[in-house]
Amino acid sequence: MKGAGWLDAALEATVVGGFSRLGYAARSRMFDWPADPDLTGLRVLVTGGTSGLGFAAANRLANAGARVAISGRDQARLDDAADRIGAGAARPVTTRADAGELDEVARSFHEAVAGLGGLDVVINNAGALTHDYRTTSQGYEQTFAVHVLGPFLLTELAIPQIGAHGRIITVASGGMYSERLDPATMQMTREDYDGVAAYARAKRVQVSLNAQWALRLPDGPVFAAMHPGWADTPGVQDSLPGFRRITAPILRTPDQGADTAVWLTYAQVPTGQFWLDRRPRSTVRIPGRGADPKDAERAFHEVADMVAAYGPEAEVAASLPTIEA
Repeated sequence: MKGAGWLDAALEATVVGGFSRLGYAARSRMFDWPADPDLTGLRVLVTGGTSGLGFAAANRLANAGARVAISGRDQARLDDAADRIGAGAARPVTTRADAGELDEVARSFHEAVAGLGGLDVVINNAGALTHDYRTTSQGYEQTFAVHVLGPFLLTELAIPQIGAHGRIITVASGGMYSERLDPATMQMTREDYDGVAAYARAKRVQVSLNAQWALRLPDGPVFAAMHPGWADTPGVQDSLPGFRRITAPILRTPDQGADTAVWLTYAQVPTGQFWLDRRPRSTVRIPGRGADPKDAERAFHEVADMVAAYGPEAEVAASLPTIEA
């Protein structure tokens, strides 16, 4: 195992070795990666569950016995995904919502809880990389709303439901390593908008907020952020065709990319960490591109203020204690 640890660290240092299917293949053999246990009775909401990582996670959870709800923007795609999952396992509950529209997020959450008869785990997976500037009906920049505001609101709504033994899992991205957390620039403007930078910046915020939630609620639920490595998903195919063309031979499958998210639904892990391939990873790879604790605290309260109007449970975050740096 000691030798395996050295090899794992070497893969992580190379980026290509750690993020590609090469890293997944090596790690899944060098460490003890047991098959999923029987997850009968576990109730899981997966956002963005119609394709890519979200579909892969929902399908695997359902086949392990979990009761699953999936959300997405298009009802026809939701129905198709539910039919495909339901061909081999219990058909998931479907609930339509745009992950950046806060009123839809709140409504969808309650529909999912009602359909599942309760809730134990949320996988915040919905996301998109768009190259043109867009805003939501609430006036927020769309990339920020989809990756930060929607998941934050969903987390607030979920905490009273899932309790101390539940899990909130955030599917982030290694792209966040290129950005530092700056509360003043979490949202890009029309004038400075760059889709790739906006996506990476939002992912940095996600990972920082994951740690902040864990600081405020150390006794549970478990908060875990992860990144899937480089996976061949519809999002990559549509938004980063040049990257996909170059890396296609070494991209992970969606199932490989979703592995750690599924594992985190049942593994005994500490709260507040950032994971890749079932191992905790550093949140900083480039000096100066991390998150200062005071900036992370400020971001937490600013995001909480932005979502405060979208459900009675949203008062949870406002009542949480301030963390001293």
